[in-house]
Amino acid sequence: MNNRRKIASLSRPHFTLLLLILCLLAYPMISQGVDMFGWFKKQDVFLCSEVNGVVTENGKPVANIEITRSLIYTDEKIHRDIAITDNTGHFYFPQKSIRSSIPSKPFAVNRVSQEIFIDRKGTLVPFWVATHVGIKEMPEFTKKLAFLNCELTNQRVSFQFQNNHNEHLDHMASSICRWDEDYIPIWLFEGNEKKYEIHDGDFNKLTERFTNKEVKL
Repeated sequence: MNNRRKIASLSRPHFTLLLLILCLLAYPMISQGVDMFGWFKKQDVFLCSEVNGVVTENGKPVANIEITRSLIYTDEKIHRDIAITDNTGHFYFPQKSIRSSIPSKPFAVNRVSQEIFIDRKGTLVPFWVATHVGIKEMPEFTKKLAFLNCELTNQRVSFQFQNNHNEHLDHMASSICRWDEDYIPIWLFEGNEKKYEIHDGDFNKLTERFTNKEVKL
């Protein structure tokens, strides 16, 4: 009997501490009116805007080329679709959304990895590589994806473009495509590595990475 009392008395502080921790975790959600069962409620998650583009090589349209769009949300499920260029080199992907309960969960991180590319002789050529943050459509991304000017002789570039929600933190993406506005190239790739830093958005002002050696083109 004495042993049982000792065990019970030892377990009470641990139980009390555990209960206190649970209360501390639950209080912010209860005080804000969060429905515990709402954690399992599915919401619309925006994965990618509508995509239009044209593929050229030395300025000439490339027809019948297979283009892959790969979208990966926080749940790590891959949503992949294929488009084929027509006789003018044009390709198209529709807007893509899914339903998921992840956004309803506390502390959920909502990110979508977006990749649009072709496989050319075993080498992946990126038309668009970016990370979409949140579950709503972002107009800045929509504007960029409205037209991809994909010249296959271009080198891949990492670039900045405007973030309407934070003027001090631009969006980043990488691509062989080029845009006439809201496009600041930062890095020039060689293969899959950032090889040269681009200064003032000018492809004629390059500094080789790691060596700090200026390169003129």
